[in-house]
Amino acid sequence: MKGTLVFITLLCLTALQVAVARQKLVLLLSDGLRWDRYGEDLPSLMRIEENGVRADWLDGVFVTLSCPSMYSIATGLYPESHGAIHNLYFDPVTRERTLSYANTLNKTEWFDTGAEPVWVTAILQGLTAAVIMYPGGTVPIKGIKPNISVPAGTYFTINYSMKQRVDDTIRWLKDDDFDLVFLYFDNPDEYNHLFGLGSVNATEKLYEVDSYIGYLFDRLAETGLDENTNVLVVSDHGHINVETEKYIILDDYIDFRDVDFRVTDYGPMFQLVPKNGTNDTVYNALKNAHPAMHVYKREEIPERFHYRDNSRILPIVGFVDPGWHIHSQEALHPYVDVRSDHGYDNQWMVMKSSFYAQGPYFKKAHRAPPLESVDLYMLMCEILEIDPAPNNGSRARYYDMLAQSAPTTPPMTTASAETLHALSAPLLLLAVVFLAIILH
Repeated sequence: MKGTLVFITLLCLTALQVAVARQKLVLLLSDGLRWDRYGEDLPSLMRIEENGVRADWLDGVFVTLSCPSMYSIATGLYPESHGAIHNLYFDPVTRERTLSYANTLNKTEWFDTGAEPVWVTAILQGLTAAVIMYPGGTVPIKGIKPNISVPAGTYFTINYSMKQRVDDTIRWLKDDDFDLVFLYFDNPDEYNHLFGLGSVNATEKLYEVDSYIGYLFDRLAETGLDENTNVLVVSDHGHINVETEKYIILDDYIDFRDVDFRVTDYGPMFQLVPKNGTNDTVYNALKNAHPAMHVYKREEIPERFHYRDNSRILPIVGFVDPGWHIHSQEALHPYVDVRSDHGYDNQWMVMKSSFYAQGPYFKKAHRAPPLESVDLYMLMCEILEIDPAPNNGSRARYYDMLAQSAPTTPPMTTASAETLHALSAPLLLLAVVFLAIILH
């Protein structure tokens, strides 16, 4: 009898240990944090290198704008598959379009296309999630919104400090027992645009971002959350300074009276819908117009871009080389209105982004080869032990960074994890009772 009680007690304690060890996840996205840290020795990121994983770089998606790039991280899909193909929402049929990135984030139809961001996957399988200022996080997708969602572009978020964002993240993980938090920092991107790479202002802001990354890990350690919380520190794209004299004016080559709809004067790319019968006229005028400009018909866009097979992509797409900028007319933007930019071809190293990871799921002091941003969705699902939706990611590109590359036991199903978590308190009580009987 006593042996049976000991066995039952050990079984309860083992089950309790598994329940308590349920993995949590924070994805901290630092907008525009280039893979090489802009040549700076950032102490918090270097500390993650010592205690976790750093990949050589993260291969982001084309186009290297924030909205498509971040939504690819969240869904594991290339832009042609998830449909959020630009920072601006547009529809050539209704002729509706947003004029800013912040307004695009409020457009449900831009994101609710069948793609499934990881917070939706998690909530559908019984977990909880909070999202801070992340594309798709403030609109219903498949009828699901995060349990907590902080929108971007409001007065509140403009004054929502990085410290407060971290403190809220810790509170949701600790007090509300959330499983997943998407935490967004809008720098160094904002200051890179305003002041340029290498400027005093941009460099100081980069170090400030790094300090709050360190603050997150300090708070996790103080609260004991570091024992079962994994953190991914990633970025969406790189940055490069724009050269004043390197600009192209589309009006020099085409007559806009031949264009029915356009998305221009936003970053280093453009998209056009020529009027009936003028498609070849417009295309031929632009195709070889300038050696720094690359122009494609939609159906001819190289496969490596994964930016072709979606009806939202307009019939003619063009972009310029890094350091160049492009405008529709001389009168609109005859000068550089940003000091640094992104949105260029994702094969350029200056557009590559960052990947760091630390937590019980990851090896320590491990340098990993490059992986793709579309791999992160599958990685996040694996950490949270949830079944992923269809995606373009590959486990082969990240499995070697895991503390246990090949799990010795099958991962727990979502239903089992939920049930065990709910039973953790009763199991503890049962174990205490049995121990009392044994000791008596």
